[in-house]
Amino acid sequence: MWTRFLNGSLFSVDSPAFYKQNAERYGDLVSFLTPNGFRQFQFNHPDLIAEMLVRDAGHHLRGVVLERARGILGDGLLTSEEPLHLRQRRLCQPAFHRARLAAYGGEIVRLTREMTAAWPNPVADPAGTRIEAHAEMVRLTLRITSRCLLGADVNDAVQTFVDSMQVFNDYLPFALLPGARFLERLPLGPMPGMRRALAALDDLIFGMIRQRRASGIFGDDLLGMLLEAEDSEGFMSDRQVRDEALTILLAGHETTANALTFALWQVAKHSDIQARMRAEIDTVCPDRLPLASDFRSLGYLERVFAESMRLYPPAWVVARTAREDYTMASGQRIPKGAHLIASQVVAHHDPRWWPDPMRFDPERFTEAAKATRPKFAYFPFGGGARYCIGEGFAWMEGVLMLATVLQQWELSLPKPQQAELPITPKFTLRPTHEVEILTTPREYGSPLRGQASATQSSGCPVHCSHTAMTGERRSRSSEAPQPEVVLAAET
Repeated sequence: MWTRFLNGSLFSVDSPAFYKQNAERYGDLVSFLTPNGFRQFQFNHPDLIAEMLVRDAGHHLRGVVLERARGILGDGLLTSEEPLHLRQRRLCQPAFHRARLAAYGGEIVRLTREMTAAWPNPVADPAGTRIEAHAEMVRLTLRITSRCLLGADVNDAVQTFVDSMQVFNDYLPFALLPGARFLERLPLGPMPGMRRALAALDDLIFGMIRQRRASGIFGDDLLGMLLEAEDSEGFMSDRQVRDEALTILLAGHETTANALTFALWQVAKHSDIQARMRAEIDTVCPDRLPLASDFRSLGYLERVFAESMRLYPPAWVVARTAREDYTMASGQRIPKGAHLIASQVVAHHDPRWWPDPMRFDPERFTEAAKATRPKFAYFPFGGGARYCIGEGFAWMEGVLMLATVLQQWELSLPKPQQAELPITPKFTLRPTHEVEILTTPREYGSPLRGQASATQSSGCPVHCSHTAMTGERRSRSSEAPQPEVVLAAET
């Protein structure tokens, strides 16, 4: 019991299975006391989720886990409250505008090609070689995020980030224990590793900041924009720049790496879907590498990516804490301090909106099919005015990575195939074990084998985000009027 106390599992009810069971037994709104004494409201109907995330957003603070995650991320976009959050969002916004996203496309393709070039030599085993997909996607998304947004390649420091994410995943349940603020001062549980991990990451991030300031050339990536950004309150401090940069690197790569791992596994499992994806790729870019401007033409790949996130949403629960007593439009009274949750896993697997919900079917995401569902039946990236600033970036990254890999490789699963992929709910939804995939060079992929990496991009059609205040943004990922993309599970 002492071990379960220190790792937080003694008090934990945060699991997809628990929330799905609640919905099946008790319906669209469930209220209960958690083992550690919190009053929790679980919203399972899309209309109630919309109330929680959009209509009643002004009554809420971030959820308790993100509040405690400040011990890791500081006051970055994911954890800060108003008015700091709005100020920081406005300062970061230009790095995610449409023109910037277009420039990122070439780097996404180039780094994906570098990854596949290092895959095992197929000559040694013509029947196919094995990769561990999750490790590959973690390394890839870290490099893409750091190169595109911070102007630095963290390839040599990938293991530091991997080890840190493991420590942070262990820390967050501990941080919710009764008396956690006192326990954190003691060398118990994950705290010694937590302090070492933070020190290592601070050395990396502050080193980037010092190097950029010393050069006198800030650049036009996100890090440069943060260092140069000025508003009526002045410039950002180095600590605030660190908080934003670390948030982008840690939370931004984690969900995308998991989403791409799940997508590759589904593609490897379904050879018919893979063949259709490849036919689309061969039509759009038959004799060249993919470009950012191809995004709009790769609609089937986008639907595959969307369906994978329906079945396995990396950000699997969104949570808020009531800052005051209030009454929902539905009549439900919410007391101050109550915890409110909406789980993507519950909504995405609800047979009312998704017939045969555990079947993988990208056709659920045609425009006609989407029009038949209520808003917030699908919200892999959350919803409301605090949508993630990196939504357009994440969609481009996913589609262009899939296109680049499948252009030259055929994917399959080792025998015997698993019917489902075991998952573990941590800060995000992650694969429980290594995800092995067999890779075989395509018979018709050879014309591109010696081609130089793509460095051009010509116009990005991704619906990148604008500020929450303008109302100019329309999400591709959420069937909601004011969608949000979260960088990590909001609990």
